[in-house]
Amino acid sequence: MARFPVSKKNIQTYQEDGALCLRGVFGATEVGALQDAVEEELLNPGPYAKEFAQPGEARFVGAIFVSSYNETIREVLINSELGEIAGKLMGARQTRFFFDHLLVKEPGASKSTPWHQDAPYFALEGVDCCGIWIALDTVTPDTGAVEYLKGTHKDGLMYAPRSFAAGKKYGHGLVEVPDIDANRDAYEVATWSMEPGDCSIHHVRTLHGAPGNETNFRRRGLATRWIGDDAVFGLRSGIPDDMTTAFKDLAPDLRPGDGFNHPMFPVVWKQN
Repeated sequence: MARFPVSKKNIQTYQEDGALCLRGVFGATEVGALQDAVEEELLNPGPYAKEFAQPGEARFVGAIFVSSYNETIREVLINSELGEIAGKLMGARQTRFFFDHLLVKEPGASKSTPWHQDAPYFALEGVDCCGIWIALDTVTPDTGAVEYLKGTHKDGLMYAPRSFAAGKKYGHGLVEVPDIDANRDAYEVATWSMEPGDCSIHHVRTLHGAPGNETNFRRRGLATRWIGDDAVFGLRSGIPDDMTTAFKDLAPDLRPGDGFNHPMFPVVWKQN
């Protein structure tokens, strides 16, 4: 039996709201291992790392596919219950690990994460993709807790992606993200203060963003992605260069329309 069972209410919340929070998914040992691995990445950034802050600003760091070269992160994630949690929330027959995305806002990193969906940034077609954001520090609204707009995953829209650094639009032919901050009362916002080991979970098309970290405390988070039955490899305008480069490096044989039957994307859970 799973240590962290997924309830019918959890599934209903994910399907209706597109976001929820689960407490205490990771224990102290797992959190400590991930924290150590993150510090290693910050000291020696890998090939898919980006600095989103401008020179002279506090660090806001992003790095995708860290688990492709950091064995600790890969081992913790693959052996965790996240694949089962994601699979049950999606209603999938099986779950594959897709990739991870480290996001660190150091104290005083005032740059916000723009409102966005994950789907337009990913080399992915389909909607069976679940994001699970692991808190590695205490997270509050002041340190940059992620905010999710309930129900936006059901709009049927794909929004043009923008750079986290400069706000520059990547994609063409997609709908512009509306000015959410100017009209926040029109949306139902879900956000949670979290402790290390807690997880916020969202659908790949749920609009979300995060404020800057205006405190003297760190905000380290590891976003993980898990894919289900309808997910296939895809390329479109707007996918960032680091994403396309990572796929060329790590899974060069994948072609648009292919399933993710590849060692980089192992099956981690199957429905009984």
